[in-house]
Amino acid sequence: MVAYPGVDGAAPATWKSASDEWHALAKYALDAARDLRDQGVKPLAENWTDEVGKAAAGKFRSLADQFEVAYDILLAVDMVTDGVTNAIETAQSTLREARELAGHYGLTIGADGTITGPPVHNRTEAEEMGPYRTQVQDLIDQAVAQVTTADGLAAAELAKLAAQTGLTDPDKALNEFQTDASHAQMQMLAADIPVHQDPVTVRQWWDGLTPRQRTDLMRAEPVLIAGLDGVPDDVRTQMRGNGKYDRVKLVQYALDHWNTADPTDFGNNCTNFVSNALHEAGMKEKTSFWWGTSDDDGWMIGNRTGVDAVDKRLAYSDNWAAAENNQNFMLRHGGQEVQRSDVQPGDIIYYEQSGPNDSIGQGTTHHAAIVTAVMPDGEIKYTQHSDSYQNVSLEGRINATEKHEGAQNLRIVRPDPDWY
Repeated sequence: MVAYPGVDGAAPATWKSASDEWHALAKYALDAARDLRDQGVKPLAENWTDEVGKAAAGKFRSLADQFEVAYDILLAVDMVTDGVTNAIETAQSTLREARELAGHYGLTIGADGTITGPPVHNRTEAEEMGPYRTQVQDLIDQAVAQVTTADGLAAAELAKLAAQTGLTDPDKALNEFQTDASHAQMQMLAADIPVHQDPVTVRQWWDGLTPRQRTDLMRAEPVLIAGLDGVPDDVRTQMRGNGKYDRVKLVQYALDHWNTADPTDFGNNCTNFVSNALHEAGMKEKTSFWWGTSDDDGWMIGNRTGVDAVDKRLAYSDNWAAAENNQNFMLRHGGQEVQRSDVQPGDIIYYEQSGPNDSIGQGTTHHAAIVTAVMPDGEIKYTQHSDSYQNVSLEGRINATEKHEGAQNLRIVRPDPDWY
């Protein structure tokens, strides 16, 4: 277990530097994988078609796979070290608040974390000082606990990643090790939040954070922050949106239902999942009295029979479950496209085909996912159906998507319904 001196004396800048270096190495590995495929595998396959050429292309392909694995593993290390960085920075802010609070109450925190105070002369004075000591101790305990959690998670993940030097399967590196690292990073952030503390301690913890740290946690853990008694009401209200639907509930639905069956199976349920999440978050349907679900400007569920083959054709409007229709509908009715630098939890990511693909026309929007977290460094985590993933890295996965499906233009939309 990490102790008070370890938290107080930790050097988050060192962890941040290490995280940046791992990220840079990951990008070098990805560039190498792409160069090998573009300058090696592809020209050989096109211009040297005999067995020797095929063997050479196979060697280049194998090397490219190894560099791609390196990218996924190195990016996973970056996620873990970034999580530790944030845990230390937040914990040290909490310790600063504990020291300020202790000074206000006439208490002192020693180098080992022991709280001392002026001598008490009677039982009444001791009883009066007791709650003050408890408040300071609660903040110290929160800081130590969050770094202890981060330390344990990081040690386990880094040991697991260090053992993958012989891994050659890019899919395993991405879907298992990078995904696990992403989840560990999210667990570290969740541990930074005093979910089991009383509202007074929560408010003191919140007040001790810098404005940047507050914003970072609101974007990275919106569900936990919005549900935390002690965080100012105006902050929690702000996170939920403008009242047309609840952005926090949207994220909560996605995180809770990422791997559960949707009410109707469309085969590819990515956009159906997005619409269900928006609907559960309070977005009202845009209905048509005369045309019902056949209205090309509606967003609604009609009468379901329970038979998927029937319902997916008749019980939903086209804008409900088709990615391109859904994207265009949201933009036509109040939604706005946002830059990656401005993305917030609850925004929708649409994948528009921009490279060649035998089954998807260029310019066609074919996939949708929900932004469920934004990391302090701007990394976007998303959650989706078909295939089902929870809180995975957009940066970490887009390479694999483009390798299999061709280049993508990512459009991020913030719905803002104008029909009610």
